[in-house]
Amino acid sequence: MDYTPDGIMAQVYVAFGQGTGTVRVSQDVCTALRDRYYSRIDDAALKNWETLASQVLERFRALGRLMALNAGMAGRTNLAGKDVETAARQVELESKTPLCNGV
Repeated sequence: MDYTPDGIMAQVYVAFGQGTGTVRVSQDVCTALRDRYYSRIDDAALKNWETLASQVLERFRALGRLMALNAGMAGRTNLAGKDVETAARQVELESKTPLCNGV
């Protein structure tokens, strides 16, 4: 199967949403995710996505869980795009996968 950057981002959004559970994800969160990760989907990621996907997408689930936890601790019921960068850095520090590699 031939993967596209837009197709991979669609999978990223789904995985992220799985991690957030019932916490509302606003459009600015999706925009922030795209701004941070879309340019990282290079030819190597496209070529190897079949192999990489399960590990990479699990990092996006973790990012969603972390953001949902942080929002809950702050008493919020929705996520904010401004929080993506801070949470992403935290997840990326632990990740050894393309797209979520602390770039």
